[in-house]
Amino acid sequence: MDKNSLYLKLINVFLRIGGIGSKFLIITLMSKYFDVKVFGNFGLITSLITILIFALGLDFYNFSIRDILKTSDKQNILNKVISTGVLYLFIYISFIVFGYFIFNNIDYLKPFTFLVIFLVITEHLSQEIYRLLIGFKKVLLANILLFFRTAGWSVVVIYNYYSKSLITIEKIFNLWLLANVLTIFYVLILTIIKNHKKISKTNLNFEWIKRGLKVCSVFFLTTISLKTIEYANRFIVDFYMGEEVAGVFLFYSNISILITVYINTIVISFELPELITSVNSPNITNLLKKFKKSLLVHTIISSFFILLIIKPLLIWQDKAEFEDYLPLMYFLIIGVGLMNYSLLYHFKLYIYHKDKALLKSMVVPALFSLLLSVILTFFYGVYGTALAFVLSCSILFFMRYNEAKKMNYD
Repeated sequence: MDKNSLYLKLINVFLRIGGIGSKFLIITLMSKYFDVKVFGNFGLITSLITILIFALGLDFYNFSIRDILKTSDKQNILNKVISTGVLYLFIYISFIVFGYFIFNNIDYLKPFTFLVIFLVITEHLSQEIYRLLIGFKKVLLANILLFFRTAGWSVVVIYNYYSKSLITIEKIFNLWLLANVLTIFYVLILTIIKNHKKISKTNLNFEWIKRGLKVCSVFFLTTISLKTIEYANRFIVDFYMGEEVAGVFLFYSNISILITVYINTIVISFELPELITSVNSPNITNLLKKFKKSLLVHTIISSFFILLIIKPLLIWQDKAEFEDYLPLMYFLIIGVGLMNYSLLYHFKLYIYHKDKALLKSMVVPALFSLLLSVILTFFYGVYGTALAFVLSCSILFFMRYNEAKKMNYD
């Protein structure tokens, strides 16, 4: 690697870590600033936003990105990108209508109905833009925009915290929404300026969309299954044990999920595009070995970092409600670590288009996760929830490993 490439990679890593760090600071500061019940509501809403982002996308990007990266004609690429945009526009309009009536009937969502709706839409669109930019190898631009839309509004909240200004959930959501809107407008304007001639020649490809929806239905079920494992337990804790314990569980869950965010940022976004494009090359075995090593090393690094900071963090936080449940952290780190290391087998199945195996390896653990979480939370409280998470992630690891081992190249 030459000096320029190394320099660019370091900049990209800094920008991504900056985004991760800002979110970590917001979670940490709000866990201290809000009382535990308010923090619980804040965490439940942000968890719901995360789940809905994936629900809106239908995992169509798993089909579209794979297909677009294999397309050489620039006009055809633009046709597919705009066709995808039309699909999302239809989904967004439907979501606004249904979301309004549903959220207005949920107590903790009712005050933020429109904010939640448009946060889901803009966050989803921002993530789609990020994926496209990464796919087109516009990595630096993608990470600058990511940094702005995560660190930009977070800095304002952090400033308000230290200047002792009033911070509310509504204020946080408004700042988050503003950052998303600004980055989306920037990309749209830039795209129109650079491609206005090709845009005027666009032909919407509805057959391509139809084919994509059929293909991505498998990915959608796998993603929803994964998000069920990651997030459903938060709502189960809230149902059985109330907002305060849910706030505690959400705090530790959010801290542990930093491992996943870190892995996606440092490993997946750098190495997955090359795995996809090199799937038929003789070098694929070496790339998979490198990927395996990266996953292991960075899972250990991020887990160790959390173990290193959690106790000082709790001392600074000075809330007995959180410190009393410290053992939850160890359960969650083990579960998230297993989940992320098993991505080696997940992406082996993905790049070789073993879609049915992918579906099987995700749906079965998700069903077990729901069943175990409900039963163990009912009998053993929040520690039962944590144990259910570890068991579910162990089943997930075994299922992914087992399906990948059936393939000849393994």
